[in-house]
Amino acid sequence: MQGSPISTSTQLQGPPKGESYWDLVLRQFRRNRLAVVSFFFVLALFSIAIGAPFLANDKPLVLQGVYRDAYRDRLQEWKLAGHGEMIAALQEASENSGSEASDGQGRDVEARLQTIRNLLGYLASQLAEAEAQRLLGYLEEYEQAVQAALAGDRAAYSAQLQRLEQNYQEIARQYDPEAVTFEQKLYWPVFASLTAIDVFFLTLAVALLLLPLTRRALPPDLRDAWRTAAILAFLPAVVLAGFWALRPSVLETIDYKQQLREGGIESTLALFPPVPYGINEDHLVDKYQKPSSRYWMGTDGNGRDLLTRMIWGSRISLSVGFVAVGIYVVIGVFIGSLAGYFRGWVDIGLSRVIEIVICFPSFFLILAVLAFLQPSMWNIMVVIGITGWTTEARLVRGEFLRLADQEFVLAAKGLGVSNARVIFRHILPNGLAPVLVAASFGVASAILIESSLSFLGFGISIPIPSWGGILSEARENFRYWWITIFPGLAIFSTVTAYNLVGEGIRDAIDPRLKL
Repeated sequence: MQGSPISTSTQLQGPPKGESYWDLVLRQFRRNRLAVVSFFFVLALFSIAIGAPFLANDKPLVLQGVYRDAYRDRLQEWKLAGHGEMIAALQEASENSGSEASDGQGRDVEARLQTIRNLLGYLASQLAEAEAQRLLGYLEEYEQAVQAALAGDRAAYSAQLQRLEQNYQEIARQYDPEAVTFEQKLYWPVFASLTAIDVFFLTLAVALLLLPLTRRALPPDLRDAWRTAAILAFLPAVVLAGFWALRPSVLETIDYKQQLREGGIESTLALFPPVPYGINEDHLVDKYQKPSSRYWMGTDGNGRDLLTRMIWGSRISLSVGFVAVGIYVVIGVFIGSLAGYFRGWVDIGLSRVIEIVICFPSFFLILAVLAFLQPSMWNIMVVIGITGWTTEARLVRGEFLRLADQEFVLAAKGLGVSNARVIFRHILPNGLAPVLVAASFGVASAILIESSLSFLGFGISIPIPSWGGILSEARENFRYWWITIFPGLAIFSTVTAYNLVGEGIRDAIDPRLKL
């Protein structure tokens, strides 16, 4: 009997590639529309939290102009403190050169010189190119005076001191705010105010969005590896955040809106965020204002914009939830792995510890611990983390007891694989599904705990905003409904969304539903 011919293309293609376990989980999760909507709601919350500086801020996103008042203040600072303190430090260093105290005085002189550089550098940044270069040229005289003073060359130092005094008179006269030509330049105040953590998460978010495009440029053998995706996402974020952290920190105290209004900043372009208010920008004349076109969610008792504090408060709630869950997942996975793998007296001892910790009501245990600690975001994260690991430990222990006698584990042991590799390479990846479900529910629980602690006064310290803290401020002013409704809805909707995502993941990993 003659068989049917098989085309060459079919022989080359081979059998169709099957779905992995996580592909099946993802496909099942997508069928749950409520969980998918909740997942996108959580992503929107993360976008708001990461982009908070660009959504609600009292600093412009972009500004083209001249900081006239700031120029005047820096010039006065150079006159009254910078130059005078530099001359005094040089005089002392010149008199004590070669003595034991010269090292400390040398460091003091270098610090004064750096202050002079910063002040003259800022003044030059506001001027036209020619005047700026001429002003920066005076720095060379300061540097030569420092070298002469530290070397103990009295004659050279005396000559340099005379030049510095002449330069002082020239700078004070020629670079007076009324005598110079200012040049309008482009500034990015919001970007300048970002911290290294802000830069890390912003870069990470952009890298994740561009990940499908960046992976296409890689060779096929690297394109699908999860390590490649992790490197492409995290490496740029870590590098940029590291560079940003090395920048000299500057305390920005400029009230941009007032400066623009009074003429302290001359500007042709000033673009503010959609909500142009700072976290603690108060307007006492506008306290307890109802939601309006000016204050979209109203104001609190100090006249602070409620929407601004809600946006920045999302950072606290989400970060507390994820960091606290990350802490207790690590603890729970470690303890549960040891108990489930080694069994015997190790399992008995660790199981008794789990039972002892789980006997205490977690919320009251957290309250007892925080009563002896300074209220702060990090303390809340750590306390929630070290008191909530028991559920994960029991789940991981049960998974290890179920998987430890499977054929692939016995084969690994038979090949002489170390216990650590058997635990973390073979068993743990196959037993993480229940942990993911518990973690998704745990984030919602941690957010609720943080909000409750802040409401009771044990949470985040004022003036840092959090949803629970905003609710706490509304306890004695229930007639101002917007202060209660909006943070309450935010907490309710966030906790509900995380619970729905957790239920979607739980249903997706249930084998009985994969039909």
